[in-house]
Amino acid sequence: MDDLQKQVLAGIREDELVTMAMDLVSISSPPGAEAPAGDYLAGRLAELGMRVQLQEVEPGRNNVVGRLPGSKGSPTLLFSGHFDTSTTGREAEVLGSGYTADIVGGGVPQATTADGWIHGLGASNMKGAFAAYWGAVRALQRAGVELAGDLLITGVVGETEKAPVDQYQGAEFRGGKVGSRFLVTHGVTADYAVIGEPTGMRLQIGETGYCFVKVTVYGRSQHTWSKEHGIDPIEKMMRVFTALQAWEPVFRERHPHPFMEGRIGIGAIQGGHPYKPSKCPAPFCNLYVDVRVVPGQSFMEVKKEIEAVLNELKADDPELQTDVELYLTGNGFELERDEPLVKAMERAHQNVYGEPVPYAAPNRYAVSSDAGPMFEYGIRGLTYGPGGISTGGQFANYDPAHRHSEVLKIEHLVKAAGVYALAALELCGPTS
Repeated sequence: MDDLQKQVLAGIREDELVTMAMDLVSISSPPGAEAPAGDYLAGRLAELGMRVQLQEVEPGRNNVVGRLPGSKGSPTLLFSGHFDTSTTGREAEVLGSGYTADIVGGGVPQATTADGWIHGLGASNMKGAFAAYWGAVRALQRAGVELAGDLLITGVVGETEKAPVDQYQGAEFRGGKVGSRFLVTHGVTADYAVIGEPTGMRLQIGETGYCFVKVTVYGRSQHTWSKEHGIDPIEKMMRVFTALQAWEPVFRERHPHPFMEGRIGIGAIQGGHPYKPSKCPAPFCNLYVDVRVVPGQSFMEVKKEIEAVLNELKADDPELQTDVELYLTGNGFELERDEPLVKAMERAHQNVYGEPVPYAAPNRYAVSSDAGPMFEYGIRGLTYGPGGISTGGQFANYDPAHRHSEVLKIEHLVKAAGVYALAALELCGPTS
């Protein structure tokens, strides 16, 4: 590590990073209502002398774009993250008194610290990253570095994996990277991007694609008194559920990848009319499935494979009637290990930690990020961030030891800022 790199790292202030991360965590920003968090970030980017603009994705939902012009404007490095949290912190109001927001996941949007950790909704995923980006730029400025290339920090709305489906409609369900897609189709571009998603300080050089699939089983409804004359879709759905679980290893073996892992998740089931259970059997039952696909797979292929699983069941059950619908999709991507961005991040991590950067495990690639739409528009991006590690050392967003709240280790927050700063120094280059 040379003297300039040491000087840059010396400019990182832990207290500044902790304050900013806690400020952001304490600002509620559920999907559909991210504007207050965006306003805060815009103000903090202005403090750095960045040119700041807001992009209105829809009312109450603004992307924030901050640009620090370099002397040559190229290469351009983009640090980006999302404001929206995975949960709202108000789930107990919906689920009833038997639950708490902590149990649902993420904690509440009020930051606290204890034993070197920040706790609160969004601490890990991924508000802490904004503080690390800010700290990286401030450290470069304190070291008197003038970059040749432009440096951008953007905050986007609607990244978390939500999709309008059935009765779940409106802005709070419009996710799946709508903000980043708006970003890249409305003038923001760069050579490289770093997304500080919660990878646990592991380098992730791609991600699987994904599709949300709704599988419907139809029944023949009667009334409780005459239920014997109906066809029960809920009972039939149990066989569909089991068959799809058994399909996962077949799916993975059919679509191998050197370092990624295709995965199947079954996240929800809904059948019949809760307000009238006497309509029995139910007229329908829906299963909601998350399929993670390695780069190169088509979504139509996924649909056909699921239909093939269902057709095998139908061969033994002529009364089984189904439908398969895709309602959210996102493309995957991958980088080569010898690309400039990857090598720069490897060297930056080595200088900060004194050891080689670990790469993400295959299952971690089954996570989407804003890097996907950017890749489609020519921005070479990867994910690497300080969150994603529990107090017990597990790679997880939610900490089992603290009622499943989100946590962020302060040490990782500080070191992430150092890695980002050194990567920017190498990629964008000092003017002299």
